[in-house]
Amino acid sequence: MLFGLRAAVVGLLLLAFWGPSLPLQQLRTVVLLDQSPSARDAVWKVAPQVQLPGAKYVAFASGAVQVASPTARRLDLGEGTRLGEALEKARELQADQIVLVSDGLFQDMPEVIGIPIYGLYQPPSPNLSVALTGPALPTKGETIEVRAVLESTAAVRARLTFNGPAGLVEREVQLEPGRSSLGYRFRLDGPAVVTARVESALGVEQARLELSPSDLTRVWVLGDVALARYLRAQGFAVEEPREISLPIRAEVVALGVGARDLSVAELDALQGFLNQGGSLLWTATPRGLFFGGWERTNLADSLPVEPMEEPGGVGIVLVLDVSGSMLEADKLGLAVVGSLELIRSARPQDYVGVVIFSDRPRWLFRPRPMTEQGRKEAESLLLSTTAGGGTRIRRAYLEALEALEPLPTDSKQIIALTDGLAADVTPDLFDAAREASPKIRTSTVALGADADRQFLRELAQAGGGTFWDVPSPQDLPRFFLEEAQRAFKREALEGNFPVSVRPHPITRATNPPPLSVLLPAKTKPWAQTLLSSGESTVLAVGESGRGRVAALSTDLSRSWQGWPGISPLMAELVRWLSQTPARPRVQAVRERDFIRVLLEGQFERPSVRAAGREQSFAPTGPLRFEARLPREAMGEAVVFENEQPRLRLQLPALPEWRSEDGRENLRQLAEASGGRLLASTAELSRLGGRKALNLQIPLAALALLLFLLERYLERRRIAAVGF
Repeated sequence: MLFGLRAAVVGLLLLAFWGPSLPLQQLRTVVLLDQSPSARDAVWKVAPQVQLPGAKYVAFASGAVQVASPTARRLDLGEGTRLGEALEKARELQADQIVLVSDGLFQDMPEVIGIPIYGLYQPPSPNLSVALTGPALPTKGETIEVRAVLESTAAVRARLTFNGPAGLVEREVQLEPGRSSLGYRFRLDGPAVVTARVESALGVEQARLELSPSDLTRVWVLGDVALARYLRAQGFAVEEPREISLPIRAEVVALGVGARDLSVAELDALQGFLNQGGSLLWTATPRGLFFGGWERTNLADSLPVEPMEEPGGVGIVLVLDVSGSMLEADKLGLAVVGSLELIRSARPQDYVGVVIFSDRPRWLFRPRPMTEQGRKEAESLLLSTTAGGGTRIRRAYLEALEALEPLPTDSKQIIALTDGLAADVTPDLFDAAREASPKIRTSTVALGADADRQFLRELAQAGGGTFWDVPSPQDLPRFFLEEAQRAFKREALEGNFPVSVRPHPITRATNPPPLSVLLPAKTKPWAQTLLSSGESTVLAVGESGRGRVAALSTDLSRSWQGWPGISPLMAELVRWLSQTPARPRVQAVRERDFIRVLLEGQFERPSVRAAGREQSFAPTGPLRFEARLPREAMGEAVVFENEQPRLRLQLPALPEWRSEDGRENLRQLAEASGGRLLASTAELSRLGGRKALNLQIPLAALALLLFLLERYLERRRIAAVGF
């Protein structure tokens, strides 16, 4: 018996090594039901016939979702036909085989997932679609043709109506199954819209196409109505948006607004626009250029002018509460951030000092000129400030008055900020403020709900200044920025300022009359002065990043009114700004057998990559390139220059209805997966069956049990012999 057990163990191990299997497991079938607009009617009709024992069902169109039965109807899955997500659902359901009920007109090209697919073709519903195609990157004044591409799945008579710059055009056409097209010609002198409407027994379809000349300069103007008016008169496509939004659909952005009128995200968008080859123009409206604080933004290095040092200056001492209560709600931290705005806004001829107080006063730094070095030292000292102690303001305020007295500035001011009740208020404090006024003005800031508003209001009144109530600490940085704008404001000069012209393509044939308003400015070393008045720059231009920049230091609503040359001069300026060879444009157009990608701009060895394939661009003209992608390419494409990504674009999707052999698409997909195309629903019954169950592990387990039994019996035999 023991010998037989040993032989059985060896036999079972050899059998397990061989790996036999038996058809014992039921095949898991997942049925994919195409419920896209082109296939849903036919699929719904055949759905009762695809009820398979134990099968699971997935409805799909643009998206995919599991459903309880093949007769479920879903209209919330989108208007396209994307098979990839449906195949992933089948994989998640651990399908052994897939039945795909579809018209085969897929808008994606999914990869085979290693599961056999059995296709059941259903013809698409009758349809007539219309799409408009126009020339890529047309030029202004060119006579172009927009074509209406009609795709019909059945013979039908239709009426096609065009509407656009050439007027209303109607045509009666007899369409056969397939694709046909009709043209609509007109002269493109500016932005244009063409619409097409086709009416037939199959329904009504419409299409719309917007066109702009590729050489028509688009300009966004923010906050300068006069400039916008001059540019429109010269034929530019001018928009006046209220905010900067992405993408910036313009070649030039003119800024008559202040930096504080824009958010941080908008300022970053302008910086990115400039780095990508866009152009910026600053104008000196009452809120623009230095009035708007542009020299203190992330774009300061791109500004071609800087403020001229003006005679005189302002002396300011900040009397800052650093008592223990300033630790609450980060009051001190926000006050420091605001104080930094005050320092960064000051000019070299301005003096700024900060004295802090709690139980006693302490000078962070006495009033000093805000030169580059002075500004850096002041910022460092402010950032080291800590809080703690009581609220005793008297000595700090009196020391601030003493420090301001000898300063050689035309204007002197104290700003006292506290969030609590001062413990040492005496009448002589108000007397000192009155005696110093108006030579030294005292303004006060009540921070939060616990501040001594009555004391601060009376001190500001005695000192001839302003009382400010700032209820929230989060408002402090903006308050200080606005106060800096008031204290260190740039003054525009009014009068009669003759203008000198320097030769440049922008200024050729121009002879401007004197200005009425001038904001003192000087050109930075890297920029070029085109117009000047005495030592002050009127117009400067330069290049920054991949784009161009310009600054005009006058207000066009007050200067050069009635001069007929102002509109042509602004037009020449904007044309020069827009001619940045680095400003790229890319467009993808789906043709019948391929996708045409057109690229415009300064590129070195550009290529386009899509769907894992890369294609080099071929030059077609000055700064123009073209590449062709295969018809099946879809999704996102990336334009590379010297292996570095430069631009991204979405390739146009395949239409839902199209003249294509969906049956052949389905057959190729099925055979590539190891399945086949079914002739009818009758063949579904032959797809059932069982899959092999591998017996290797059960045989090995049985061999182990027999081995343990043999060992047990052997031990018993030995024990019996011993007795």
